[in-house]
Order: sequence, then structure tokens, then C-alpha cells
Amino acid sequence: MSLASIDTPWLYDTGSALAFLGTLTALIVGHLLGDLVLQNDADATGKAIPDNARLATGTHPWTGWPACLRHCRSYLACQVIALLLMLSVVPIPLPAMIAALAVSISTHAVIDRRWLVQRILAAKGCTSWREAPFWIDQALHGAAMFGAALIAVRTTTMTTTVVVALTAVLLIAYALHVEHRHARGVAAGPAPTDRY
Repeated sequence: MSLASIDTPWLYDTGSALAFLGTLTALIVGHLLGDLVLQNDADATGKAIPDNARLATGTHPWTGWPACLRHCRSYLACQVIALLLMLSVVPIPLPAMIAALAVSISTHAVIDRRWLVQRILAAKGCTSWREAPFWIDQALHGAAMFGAALIAVRTTTMTTTVVVALTAVLLIAYALHVEHRHARGVAAGPAPTDRY
């Protein structure tokens, strides 16, 4: 008796499995092109501005968001193209594609602001591994794309897509709130590190 012949609720059909794998692969390929190949230096360095020193001089906490959004625009274009090309091999519904992109782009923007990476580095006490910020950033992006592909497979209606998209917007709003709160803390007194 094969595992496929057992009637269990946790087994999925082949179409769902292919949709997940196809979506994840397309998101990863789009990510590699958009994040590592196409990202320009100005956006790469500007998207995480300001640090605590600049916040202490009165720089607005959201100063780097325009650079982050410019980068996210080209990043999103790469993922859209990869998903559209993937459709020629693995068909997935439009609501699933939109949901995957909403999760991927919102999480990408928040991670690229770098405060989450800084928090993880601080919690790990990671001071001597020079490449740690890059690899933690990439690991977070990978986990987010994995989640985006999982959500995509379960998103079959536009109603669910709207819920996913609204959640993505709330994630961005929360990130803006965290950055604003951190800036108030820096303004209240000297900050010893760039930790959020």
C-alpha cells in the first residue's frame, strides 16, 4: 500500500504541491535578480537610513523609505516576471499570485529597513561575524518567500487575497510605527547602539 493511497486529510493533491513549488521557485528567482543583481548602490545604502547618529540630529525616521520603495519596485517587477514565466509550466490562480506578491513585497520592505536584522544581531550577540547582517537578511527573505508560497496555495478567492493584502499593508504600518517609536527613544537620550 502506498502512502498516496491512504485517505488522510494532510495529503494534498499534486496541483497544490506543484503550485507551491512553482510559486516558491519563481519568488526565489525574482528575489535573486531583484535583490542581488538589479539593486543599485544608492538604494542599497539609502534604504536603511537613518541610523541612531542621524536620528539624534533630527533626521526623520522614515528618510530611507523612498530608497527602499524604489528598490522594492524593481524587486517586485522581477518577481512578477518570474511568476508570469512560471505560469507557462505551472498554472496558479490570479488570487494566489497577488497574495504571494503582497506577502513577498511587504516583508521585503520591512526586512530591508534593517532594524529587524539589527535586533536579531543584538539578540545573538553577533559581533565578530562580518557577513552576519547579509546572511540574516537573506535568511529572513527566504523564510518570507516560503510563507508567501504557502499562503498563495491556500488563496483561491479575491476575498482572501484582499485579506492578505490588507495584512501586508498593516505590516508596513507596524514597521513605520516601530521606526517612529525608536526615533522618539533616541531623541529622549543617547543611544549606545543602532538597536531597535
